Amino acid sequence: MRTFGNFGKLGTITDEQALTKALRQAIDTEFSLPSLFLELGGTPRLQVDKDSGIKVFGGPGGSLVVPTAERVKAALSTKWAVPGDNPNLVDASNRVVEFFHTNMPEMDLGYTQAFDFVDMRSSTLDSFDILDANQGITFTQRKAGEEVKIRRGVTDSKMSVGVCTFADGVGILDDWLRFQKWWAVSDTVAEFNAKAWDKKAEWHYNLLSALSAGVNVAFDTDDTVTLNKASAQILRAVKDKGYAAGQNAGFVIYCAPEKVGRITKMLTASAGSLIVAYQANMQPITVRVQAVIATTHIPASLNGYYLVLPGRKLKRADWKDLSLESARNIYARANDYVGTFQTNAAIGDTDQVARVLFQ
Repeated sequence: MRTFGNFGKLGTITDEQALTKALRQAIDTEFSLPSLFLELGGTPRLQVDKDSGIKVFGGPGGSLVVPTAERVKAALSTKWAVPGDNPNLVDASNRVVEFFHTNMPEMDLGYTQAFDFVDMRSSTLDSFDILDANQGITFTQRKAGEEVKIRRGVTDSKMSVGVCTFADGVGILDDWLRFQKWWAVSDTVAEFNAKAWDKKAEWHYNLLSALSAGVNVAFDTDDTVTLNKASAQILRAVKDKGYAAGQNAGFVIYCAPEKVGRITKMLTASAGSLIVAYQANMQPITVRVQAVIATTHIPASLNGYYLVLPGRKLKRADWKDLSLESARNIYARANDYVGTFQTNAAIGDTDQVARVLFQ
């Protein structure tokens, strides 16, 4: 991961207090950009298979959905209303777009494809609720003039998702600044930012790995039959929950990188494809898989993958983006920086997830 800021430009600042302030601003800027990318609708790099049309996140090549330069400029005009607030000073919007192109394809943001976002950053609450309200609505046929029954007996349950705080610290040594070791500053800031976002990704994927064997779907005949069976199981389980999940509902697959080749090969087995035509007993895929996400946070030991009906009761929230606090450490001759972010996520309905097993 690279940095957005040109830390070498800070070497022109001779006043120690001004240098410390500018360095703090520069690091704050670095930490804010991944969140800005997501807020503006950016999407990680994906490879679209020309035959199946399946989007593979984490695949080689592919394209990246990056917010337009106009949207970036509009966002930065609010973020840096005064030019002096921007420690990089020059050509900020173009540098941000370049950062999005070079850094965001490599960050693991695939979990955002399954979890709906709840923005708690301006909230005073330390938790949010995933509601499961049911009023027994059935839409029965009525005769002309027949009275409609008004349902007021609401059964309401909820899952409360509390805030979780993550933090770590790093020291920027005085000698790095004195001897103009800006590459050391840049590498440290880049690693700090990358590790924070990697921890957030791990936190989300662990929700899948922690699910019990009750969501498992055993192998049946071949890979395509098993996938079709798993999707049908999910759709039947949620059909009365008001999810609007019909036969054309889009699914997301999460898998280890070691399994992505087998999965993408399986997904080419569409109706009329050669792989189906030359294998008499093979079923064509009847599932609309809108994305395949390969991540190292899914263990290689999992002999299968996760099939997820995204959104609905799968929620993630941020209370605080990665932000910085700093203090002078005279004993180490360094400026110490502590980065903190607050987040959490939950699977409010395990019926939306199946752990599909290979043979």
